Amino acid sequence: MRAAPACVVFAACAVLLPGAASARASVSLDGGTVVFFSDTLALIARDGATLTLADGTRARADAAYIDLKTDRAVLAGHARVVRGSEAVSADAIALELDGDRVDLLDASTGVSHTTRRLGAATAAEFDAERFAFPDVDDRSAFIRSRHATITPHADVRFKPAAFPTSIGGLPVPSYLYTYATGAGFGATSLAGATFDQPYGLFGTQTSLTALHARWEDGPGPAVALQQQVVSGDDAYAAVSLDQPLRGYSVHGFNAYRRLGTRYSAEADASGTIYGTVMHGALTAAFGAAGGRMDYTRTTAGASSYTASLRTPDEPLPGGLTWRLTGSTGFDAQRGGLLFELPDAHNYSTVWRKGIDLFVATPVVRVPFGATLATTVDAARTWYAFPHTFDTLSATATASRAFSKKVTLFAGYQSTWSADIYPGTQTLFYPTPITPLLLPDGTPYYGYAAFTGARTFRSQNVDLQVTPDPNTAYRLSVVHTSDFPQFDGFGRPVWEVRGDVRFRPFPNIGLDVGRAYDFAWGGTRWQPRWSFAITP
Repeated sequence: MRAAPACVVFAACAVLLPGAASARASVSLDGGTVVFFSDTLALIARDGATLTLADGTRARADAAYIDLKTDRAVLAGHARVVRGSEAVSADAIALELDGDRVDLLDASTGVSHTTRRLGAATAAEFDAERFAFPDVDDRSAFIRSRHATITPHADVRFKPAAFPTSIGGLPVPSYLYTYATGAGFGATSLAGATFDQPYGLFGTQTSLTALHARWEDGPGPAVALQQQVVSGDDAYAAVSLDQPLRGYSVHGFNAYRRLGTRYSAEADASGTIYGTVMHGALTAAFGAAGGRMDYTRTTAGASSYTASLRTPDEPLPGGLTWRLTGSTGFDAQRGGLLFELPDAHNYSTVWRKGIDLFVATPVVRVPFGATLATTVDAARTWYAFPHTFDTLSATATASRAFSKKVTLFAGYQSTWSADIYPGTQTLFYPTPITPLLLPDGTPYYGYAAFTGARTFRSQNVDLQVTPDPNTAYRLSVVHTSDFPQFDGFGRPVWEVRGDVRFRPFPNIGLDVGRAYDFAWGGTRWQPRWSFAITP
C-alpha cells in the first residue's frame, strides 16, 4: 500500500532537484510551433521565430532552423538580428551559436558578411550550404513544442513537449533531450522492462538525470530515476532507483573505466529488500588473447572470485578454430559452503581451478542449398574439496534461404554435465526415501536414477518470413529430450510457437507471440501468450 505514495514522493523529489545540476543554457528558440527531429538533430520553428543568445543577441524571422550537429542557425523570411543599438536585416541570415560569424542573404544586394557585433557588412561569395533550410514533414517530428532552450554540445529542453510519433510518450510540461556525445549515455543500471520511456530532467555535457515510466514483467507499472555521469568514451557511471507501483524497490549501479589501451575496469550492483549483490571486474586484452578477474559479493555472506586467461582463436586443419581458457578462483559462504557435511564450517571457502576448450567449424555448404556451422565445448572444474564438475556441449545450426524474404533454420543443441563427489556422491545426491510425485499424483520412480549427471537435448526448426524491414513472421517447432525430465517438470517435450514482429510507428516495435506446449503437465496442450515492446 505504501508503494504508490512512495513513487509520487520519489518523482516529486526528482523534479525539485536543484537547477545547479544543469549546464547553463546559451540559446533559446521560440515559435508558433517548434519541432525536433532526433535522427538529424534538427530544430525548426515556424509561424514566427525568435532566437535569443546568451550575449544579448536577438533575432526574428518567419521561420528558423538550428542544426545542433554544427551549431548553425538559419533565419528565413524577414530576418532581423539585433544586438544593443546595432541591427541588420535580410531575407535570410545564417549565424553560429558559439562563433562570431554572421552571413546575410538579400535578394537585392546579394551575400554579405559581418560579425556578432553587427558592424558594417562586406560582400562575400554565396555558399548555398550556409543557408540550407531542410524540407521536412513536421508530422514526422519526434517532439513538438513552442519553446526550446539549448545548451550547445549537451542538451535541449522543451517547454512543453508532445511526442506525436511516440506511442506511450505522454505530453509533459518540460522535457530534456540529451545529445551530448559519449558511449556512457547508452549504459543503464536499470533492469530490463517490456516498456521504458525516459523523461530527461536535468543534464550537462557529461551528465543526465532522467525519470523513466516503465512497464515490467510481473510488477507491472513502475517509475524509476536514473543518474548518469560520463567521461567521453573512457568512463561512465549510472545509478538508479526503480519503484514499481506494486512491489519492492530495486536500486542499481553500473560503472566502467578504460585503463589505457589494454585494460578496463567495471563494477555493478543490484539490491532489493532481500539483499544486495556487488560485482567488480578487471579485463585485459593482449592482441586476440585476453584475461579477466571477477569478484562478486552479497550481503548474505556469499562471495566468489575468478581469474581467467584466454588464448586467441587458433586455426586447425580443415578451417576449424580452437580456443583454450584456464581459470582459478574460490567460492565462499559465511557458515560453510558444503552444508551437507557435519563439519560444513570448515569449508567456508573452497578454491577451484578449471579449463575450457572450445572448437568451431567454418560455415560450410551442405545438400539442399543449406549452410551448416557447428561448435563443441568441453570443460572441467576441480575443487579443493574432492569434487569435479564436467560439461560437454555441442551445437549445430543450419539455414536455407529460399529468397531474400523467406529463410528456414534448423538447429541441434546438446549439453551433458556431471557433478561428481568421489566417495561422497550419495551424500550430496541421496536416493529419495519416497518417490517424487507427478502432477497427476502418480510416483516418478525414474528420479531415483539421478545422481548428479544431467542431459539437455533439443532440436528446432524455424521458418522466418520478412516481407519488409519492419515486419517479420516466425514459426518454430522445438523438441526436447532431457534428463531429468518428466510430466509437468523441466522443459516441455514439444513446443510450437508463432511470433509476429512489426513496427506500427517509427519508434515503437511490437512482438506478439503464441506458444503451445503439447502433452505436458497432464493436459493436451498448454497455451501461452507473450508480448513485448521494442524501440
